[in-house]
Amino acid sequence: MPLKLIAPELKTFFLDLADQKYGNDGEPTTVTVRQATQAQHRERQDLFATLERKFRDAEPGEVSLIQTLSFEALKELEVWLCLIECNLLDEDGKSLLFPSRKVGSNTELAMNKNQFIRAWGRLFPDIAAEIHGKVLEVNPLWRGVEGEDL
Repeated sequence: MPLKLIAPELKTFFLDLADQKYGNDGEPTTVTVRQATQAQHRERQDLFATLERKFRDAEPGEVSLIQTLSFEALKELEVWLCLIECNLLDEDGKSLLFPSRKVGSNTELAMNKNQFIRAWGRLFPDIAAEIHGKVLEVNPLWRGVEGEDL
């Protein structure tokens, strides 16, 4: 019998470091992350697709290679591709920073990529790093030297 595809893995994590550092003594802050499929993996790989090679007429034999890649943009994209739910509240304490919605039996972010980028940009770097770390736990292929070579 041929292989049957299964749904991507979903995992919910507590943001213990953020809760401890910022004094959350109420309901724990959580994120739910999904395992990337080939579609998400390909979109991530597109960040690595541009490589420019320049030859200089003034210096025969001199070649420069230029690849533009921001590791912060990579982290942001990885989270965008895999975050499906998060109960982190915005500054007013009333609205979710990353709202979700049910679509059939699945949950997904209820925001477009630009809305996500604006919300992501409001985080403190340590909170963003903790969320990104959870994405890498579910997607070990993306862990750099531990998973794949960048």
